[in-house]
Amino acid sequence: MDADPATVTSVLRQMKAAGKGVIGMKIFGAGKLRDKTDECLQFVLSLDCVDVFTIGSESREEMEQLISKIPNASVRG
Repeated sequence: MDADPATVTSVLRQMKAAGKGVIGMKIFGAGKLRDKTDECLQFVLSLDCVDVFTIGSESREEMEQLISKIPNASVRG
């Protein structure tokens, strides 16, 4: 992110309100947050202003593991 999460989220909400589609890119911080994939997924899936997001993976196995985490991460408490 180019700023703290609250600032970025505010800008994304403004963009969404203006009718723009919002794509979350590199939601694991370009790999820097690989050890926090659950938290990253929960964060992006909780946002009301992100339409889609990308996930990079280094193998098919890693991709399948990440995809399997999405349903649980999307459950809102």
